[in-house]
Amino acid sequence: MTIFSHTRRALAIGACLLATASPGSAQEMPKSGGELKLAVRGEPTSFDCQTATSFNTLQYLAPHYSTLLRFDQENYPEIVADTAESWDISDDLKTYTVTLKEGIEFHDGSTLDAEDVKATFERIAHPPEGVVSARQTALSDLESIEVTDPRTVKFTLKSPSSSFLAALANPWFCLYSADLMKENPDYPDKLVMGTGPFTFTEYVSGDHWSGKRFDGYFKEGKPYLDSFRNQLVSGPAATNAIAAGELHGNIRFISVPAKDQMQSARGDELTFQVTPSTSTSLIDVNTRKPPFDDLRVRRALSLAIDRNIGVQALGDQAGQRWAHLIFRHGHDLAPTDEELKSYPGFGEDIEAAREEARNLLKEAGQSDLSFTLINRNLPVPSEPLAVFFIDQWRQIGVNVKHEPLDTAAWAGRLSSGDYEVGIDLNAPSSDDPTDVLLKYVPGSSADRTGIEDAKLVELFEQQNRTLDEAVRAKLAKEFVVRAVELLYVIPTFNAERLIVLDSKVKGWKVPPSFYVGLDLADVWIDG
Repeated sequence: MTIFSHTRRALAIGACLLATASPGSAQEMPKSGGELKLAVRGEPTSFDCQTATSFNTLQYLAPHYSTLLRFDQENYPEIVADTAESWDISDDLKTYTVTLKEGIEFHDGSTLDAEDVKATFERIAHPPEGVVSARQTALSDLESIEVTDPRTVKFTLKSPSSSFLAALANPWFCLYSADLMKENPDYPDKLVMGTGPFTFTEYVSGDHWSGKRFDGYFKEGKPYLDSFRNQLVSGPAATNAIAAGELHGNIRFISVPAKDQMQSARGDELTFQVTPSTSTSLIDVNTRKPPFDDLRVRRALSLAIDRNIGVQALGDQAGQRWAHLIFRHGHDLAPTDEELKSYPGFGEDIEAAREEARNLLKEAGQSDLSFTLINRNLPVPSEPLAVFFIDQWRQIGVNVKHEPLDTAAWAGRLSSGDYEVGIDLNAPSSDDPTDVLLKYVPGSSADRTGIEDAKLVELFEQQNRTLDEAVRAKLAKEFVVRAVELLYVIPTFNAERLIVLDSKVKGWKVPPSFYVGLDLADVWIDG
């Protein structure tokens, strides 16, 4: 069986950076009790893991749910068991058989069994009317799900898949109760009830989300915390609250100036961790709306952006550390720094690139182009990115209006196609090529641009089904070249992830993926 090697260079970088900010010694004995208070920005866009797309939503939901498998936070991207006791993969990579641990309870006292697993994955792969399954394409090769006994479920694929194991570990694939879904198909979006380490306590819009320890959790002795509270606060208010010791930290992302302020106030009472992240910033272009159906216009918008200056301007302020195409900096499939310079918009002669951009707009009859850029209303990284892009486009004569939105409204506008150009991101759970490329597949559940291109779909499907790692890498690179030529998604930057925690908080190591390690089961407070 072939397992893709992902990111040797990036993980080595992360290890070096983390060496100076270890989250705690493995020899320390965890202590039980206490409430963890974290800064969280933005309201949840949904209570349903399978329809939501934003980090903040999963940060709220993850403590209440479990998955079949999971990515090991301490040894990312290694895949380990969560509710599964074991799993077996056929030699042809078409059959995945998973056996559940015995006696796992939902928060309502019912027992998790294979029927719950089947119902959950069928809902993702074949959502009922009115439910938008955000990651449906990840299960597009799924042919059938069979319950062979109360604790065993067999997934059969239409064709071999090199990525299906990663799909079974997807943090968004929260396991739901089949019985509750039969009683009320809207249960996932109305009732927060899973098998996770914490039961849901309350959500007060604009203020907080909280949960308390589930005494029936299937991992013995966990969780260590009595409760958690996600406090809705962002920007300077979040920095000030952590600096004053009112909150334990921020595990999403902080800027370097915020780090400096907090460190100045509290010194070694705070611990900072940093790693290259899987998150990349990008620009969606709605190809369904003229003039953005014209490749010359899209190419001009990309050529106008000076990525080299952007990294300098946005590195400390917004964590944008590297210019990138699709695969993140350090990934085995990402171009080297020298190779990257050969792509339009990534070279060193920005004046020549902008002259070409102006000529392209003139040829397209769009010399006086103006449009609205939608974006999240987040102080970091969204607002600095918007300011930077708007200034770059101004230098080729394009006038842009900025429309910042709350996360739910922004996600809704992108999903419905009610926009011209929008700042977006790709933050896959893993470095697996299928997971990374899904965002760029025309017609996929993650595509927001309306682009149509049969060649890209074919390349995506081929790389997912091949069992030869070298062939898969070749196909994935061909996909990248094609996608960058079409520029329906304009690539910009890859972010690092800098987080802060009170030094008393143990058991949480920052992973490259923003979606891994959010259930808080291993977190404890020392004193």
